[in-house]
Amino acid sequence: MESAANELLALEPDGLQLTPGNAPTGDFLSSLADRNVMTRTHHGFTPRALRRPVWSSGGDCLTTANSVHPPRTSAPEWPAWEAARSRGAWRRHCLETMYPGYPLGAGEDLDAAMDDRQPLAVDVSHLYMQVHAGCLSGRTLRRLFDYDDVGEVHVSANDGRRDRHQPLAADTFGLAWARERLRSGTPVIVECYMHRLDVDARRRQVDMMRGEP
Repeated sequence: MESAANELLALEPDGLQLTPGNAPTGDFLSSLADRNVMTRTHHGFTPRALRRPVWSSGGDCLTTANSVHPPRTSAPEWPAWEAARSRGAWRRHCLETMYPGYPLGAGEDLDAAMDDRQPLAVDVSHLYMQVHAGCLSGRTLRRLFDYDDVGEVHVSANDGRRDRHQPLAADTFGLAWARERLRSGTPVIVECYMHRLDVDARRRQVDMMRGEP
């Protein structure tokens, strides 16, 4: 965790998203706090392990992360989770927009979530997969881009078929909207696989997100 954080902080970002997958480092969160690093936690992040469970078998949320994925519709906890969501239990959680196979993975479900004033973490690469699959209309996309309860925005590129977390390009779907949200103060996270890029390419990703040449 510490090594990955130090590599990203060298790019002088505004902050870091702490997400599952890195081997733990002792006193990791304290070291970031001592350096005044702004952080947001995502899904099953824990400083003590690679990841932690997010949803219980009864559909309860087991993390206090800033944003979480809903469970797959094939997951054993999904029926209980869906029942709890229908009662409005998840309005206190910022749920990420997903792709087919998940809740919030199609336009009809996004419309229902907005009707219910559900806080959303909008992942534009996931929206692109919905568009590619033909399950997200232009009307719902425009409504989502105007939605007030967007807690954060996630940005990366893909081919429309798989969530590949590719580097941003000038024509990346949703990039212009994400920049508008960034300028308005919404936290925006570049979620491309930075570890696959050299230092110069990483810096270009940060500059591109900020709209710098």
